[in-house]
Amino acid sequence: MAMKPDNPLQVGQWQYLPEQDKLVQFDANGKIAVTADLDNLSQKVANYFIANAGRLITKDELLADVWGIRDVSDGRVTRVIRVLRVALGDDTREPRYIETIPKRGYRFIAPVSAVVVQEIPPEETDTDSDQPQQNVPSSTSKRLLWLAMAFLVTLAGVSWLFWPDTMPDSAEQAIPLLRYTPITSLDGLEFYHNVSEDERYLVYSYASPENENVTVLMLEDLQEHRRIQITEDSYSSFGAAFSPDGKQIAYHRGYPDGRCSIRIVNYNQASLEIISDTELSTCGENSLSSRLTWSPDAKYVIYPSMSDNRQMALMMKPVLGGEAEQLTKPPPSSFGDYAARFSFKGDKLAFLRGSGSSAQLWLLNLVNREIKLLVDVSGTMPGNVGWSSDDENIIYSSTLTALSSFNLNTGTSSIVAYMDNSTREVQTLKNGKLYATVGDYSHINIKEVANDLSEKSSLNKVVFSSNRNESHAEAHPTRDDQVAVVSRRSGLPQVWLFDSNGDQRQLTFFEKNERIRSLVYSPDGNSLIAQLDNDIWLLSETGALSKLPLENNVITSLPSWGSSGEYIYYAESINGRWQIARYDILEQRIDDKPFILDAELYLESYDGKYSFWRDAINKKFYLKHLDSGIVEETPITLPENQLWYKFQQRTEGIYFVKLIEDIYFKLQYYDFETREILDVLGETTLYHPRFSVSADGKRIYILESMRGDLDIARLQLP
Repeated sequence: MAMKPDNPLQVGQWQYLPEQDKLVQFDANGKIAVTADLDNLSQKVANYFIANAGRLITKDELLADVWGIRDVSDGRVTRVIRVLRVALGDDTREPRYIETIPKRGYRFIAPVSAVVVQEIPPEETDTDSDQPQQNVPSSTSKRLLWLAMAFLVTLAGVSWLFWPDTMPDSAEQAIPLLRYTPITSLDGLEFYHNVSEDERYLVYSYASPENENVTVLMLEDLQEHRRIQITEDSYSSFGAAFSPDGKQIAYHRGYPDGRCSIRIVNYNQASLEIISDTELSTCGENSLSSRLTWSPDAKYVIYPSMSDNRQMALMMKPVLGGEAEQLTKPPPSSFGDYAARFSFKGDKLAFLRGSGSSAQLWLLNLVNREIKLLVDVSGTMPGNVGWSSDDENIIYSSTLTALSSFNLNTGTSSIVAYMDNSTREVQTLKNGKLYATVGDYSHINIKEVANDLSEKSSLNKVVFSSNRNESHAEAHPTRDDQVAVVSRRSGLPQVWLFDSNGDQRQLTFFEKNERIRSLVYSPDGNSLIAQLDNDIWLLSETGALSKLPLENNVITSLPSWGSSGEYIYYAESINGRWQIARYDILEQRIDDKPFILDAELYLESYDGKYSFWRDAINKKFYLKHLDSGIVEETPITLPENQLWYKFQQRTEGIYFVKLIEDIYFKLQYYDFETREILDVLGETTLYHPRFSVSADGKRIYILESMRGDLDIARLQLP
């Protein structure tokens, strides 16, 4: 039987009020400011968790004690758990309320304590006096007073959890924390969403756990609560967008062989029946998944497409016929423009450009075709942008948990709200509502597997695992007993050292959410290079940090060590042209002249026998034998649409990853003697391009990605 607490309880950052059977939060005046948005069933499950806090609860137990049934799929439990997590502001990667115990059930881990209601003693009075006591609170008012005081004490202790990674100044403390209300809750990934302007219909891409390599389009009637699949699973469908009247849907169709087309769907709004699905235009072969936008007058559709120089560019296609026009031409240092949104008036276009591992927000004036850069979005890749109703502000996610607004009048950007969930795609409506894709694409573990080229064994196990993401594992170059790992186990991403004897040591103590793009040991293993966003840091084994004096607004990539350990090399893009720069560690300075022109990767073997680089113009890889000075072209080739690289040099060859299909990589090895390229892990593919080979060459650390969960949610902008 489901249980309901009888007394007021402090539940993490919430209070349970038995009279209302609700979880609430109070403001500074003791008034209810937030009520958890839970239906009757979800509230019953929450009550059961609270009453059984700390204890493992199986799905069967929940079905029996809360639902009162057993012979049904446990998928209904999973959906309610997701609703609870969203309402409470929980995160599956870093749970503070509901912890998932794989294949067993759930545990409610938030602290639950009684709210002590104390009696306030009356003021001393003359018992013989016949004056009435007018100011003694009633028992009800005293109880509410102490509830408010208890809440304020609790709030003082936990309010830091709501704020960003660095403490805001007094001006920032007014920034609100906004909570999303979910509108979808399917198992799997719901993303690239679009809501009709009347908020009646929703269309989005969906990848189910059963068929996660294909995305289909789902169409929902949000009023009638009906949902249908409108595209087949023999291809993938992305970036759907409603026409201004909501009667048509434009979307990107990607075929397994790399072909791409932009299509228009006509449907019956009453029955959701598909009337037609016709091609509007072809798009460039191997185009990345696109986000589309209609002009407010419904005459044009804008979509990203792979251009002739193998970069994504924005195309504008007349809906009634005519040639598509290329609107943007990204620089060679960028992989291109991947999302755009018309202003409500239709005279401007805000779009996102990929630059390294970050993004840039740009503005295109469609009247005079002027294009200008508005802001660099460092450390994250927003999925899409929105406009304020007056077209004066562009809304975008500046971090996973912060929304920012760029004001076109002042030319400044500021945070407008902190979010209770990771925000991916955003869409704004004229009424001030914002719809977003929230959640995480994946959860990442580190696996240790056998190197098939040198060790025939069945080694295949998860290592260094926690309930939070581990995103890098770099094996020590000379010892087999230490690995450097990037983990969020202590909250923010930090570098840890893990020894084979079980010792764990946190090496960094970053105070904000740094995005660590790469981690490389020095030849002697006493130092590490860590690339944080666009900065490069030198990290010693003692934890000392020093930042390389890079120029501002220079895109950097792929830092590496020289064979002597005296230099750090890295690729930099100057006015769209890649070159290799060299940093002298002893002199603490960067060379005045480029080390190599027109190169975008440079490595030296730690034994000093060779150097290896990639030409930025012809995209070929070259090997120089330092003893003889002979330079040879290697047979290594990478697809033009491969954006992420990882190479690890060894005495007799080089390990590298090659994009095979979509987001899957093969780990390969180039043997210098035989000039052969070998598959290292047989038929096994990698979901992430990061890897590291142990010092003895027998073991390889790779990333294993478990499919996460994305939902569509909404909120009201302040």
